[in-house]
Amino acid sequence: MAISNVNLIVKKTWQDLFKRRQNLLIMIIVLLFCMLSVGIGYTKYTDNFSTIKQYREEVRENWEHRPDKHPHRMAHYGYLVFRIGHPLSIFDNGLDDYLGNVIFLEAHKQNTANLSEAGGSGTLVRFGSFSSAFILQSIIPLIILFSGFGLIVQEREHATLKIMSVQGASGRELIWGKILGLWFFSLCFLIPVVPVVFVAASMSETTSLTDISLRLSFLLPAYMIYYFFISTLTVVVSANSKTTSSALISLIGFWLLFIIILPKGIQFAAQNLYPSPSRIAFETNLEKDILKSGDSHNPDDPHFKKIKDSLLSRYKVNSTDELPFNYGGFVMKEGEKMSSSIYIRHQKNLQNIYQQQQNLTDLSGFINPALAIKNFSMISTGTDFFSFTQFQKQAEKYRYQMAQHLNNLQIEHISNIKPEKGGPPAIIDHDNWKKFPDFNYQYTPLSDGIKEQSIPGIALLVWLAICIIMIEINGRKLKLI
Repeated sequence: MAISNVNLIVKKTWQDLFKRRQNLLIMIIVLLFCMLSVGIGYTKYTDNFSTIKQYREEVRENWEHRPDKHPHRMAHYGYLVFRIGHPLSIFDNGLDDYLGNVIFLEAHKQNTANLSEAGGSGTLVRFGSFSSAFILQSIIPLIILFSGFGLIVQEREHATLKIMSVQGASGRELIWGKILGLWFFSLCFLIPVVPVVFVAASMSETTSLTDISLRLSFLLPAYMIYYFFISTLTVVVSANSKTTSSALISLIGFWLLFIIILPKGIQFAAQNLYPSPSRIAFETNLEKDILKSGDSHNPDDPHFKKIKDSLLSRYKVNSTDELPFNYGGFVMKEGEKMSSSIYIRHQKNLQNIYQQQQNLTDLSGFINPALAIKNFSMISTGTDFFSFTQFQKQAEKYRYQMAQHLNNLQIEHISNIKPEKGGPPAIIDHDNWKKFPDFNYQYTPLSDGIKEQSIPGIALLVWLAICIIMIEINGRKLKLI
């Protein structure tokens, strides 16, 4: 294959595409919309961050300034923890709008995340959110199809394919040249967006520049592969169509299939193949298992009565009042340990169901490149479901440590003998609340996200290989007339 011939065809295709004033106008409009979406995303992100920062400070201040109190009362007073999205959610907000951002932490109970953006957005959220990722994943492919549907079939109708063949251009060179020309054209929609996203994400100052650069270095090639597939599909369909109208209709059909039909179909199939329990059913089953294990608030509970008897025997005393530590705190600590292990088991089973649904969606990337790029984009920007589960795990770890810390304070500083009427209450100094650190959410590293969800990236590489095979096959059998 002569590189010079390919270069000439690429140059001619590029010039033909930019000769059309409507293409230049469309590019300007789309880029303006992308910049607008980045601006809106940045404003929304900074507002959310400012609000969360304000509430975090308020929650912490209220916690530290609680009066002298019994530690177990503080454990039930609870604590609010917040999740701030990754700054690259400015580009792709992924699942962030559908998942909760706040969790209320308290003793003996594990609450779900609440206050999602979609929860207060009405039915319009079903149509998707206005973001640069949505434009690049759904709108740009349609523009590529409309720009390139006639690149081969129109040349055949005008009998110029035969002329180029006589001048020395082979079918493979024609296919490669047209695809690369259309691909370079498509990159004009992508390349200008990346530095703007980088600057906007950097201005948020919620993560390092290294992290942002690393994520964008994975994100950019992924979109380039996606656009290479769209360009290849467009030219191959054009090469195998008899008329320009049939080529356009076929390509619109592919767009509807990849962007609308398959994603909705896969989502429906995942929910029906791996149904998840309702929130009420989940919490009911969880509560049943916790009650079966024992009730730490019930002094006559069989499980905790055995613990009581063993402690009395070990320390050779007749009642819990004679133990060298607070018996109530010890029971609460044991109960917290049991309830947390049960919750983790139930949560793991629920996560397995969600993971099965996600695996089906990831595997569908091998039949739909639009799903592959969508999932990989969410992974790269930290707006995927795996990143959310890491927030849940961090919050639960913090909740458990907080509850056990307060239980230890009760064990060490509260007497077993109940205070008499009119006597000093069973409380500890409020300075103890300040000693427990604030919750500090850590973003999920990109390496962990890709390691746990490697299928979308592999699917994109498979589609790249399929593109090359399609080009080689169609280049050899290209009909000139």
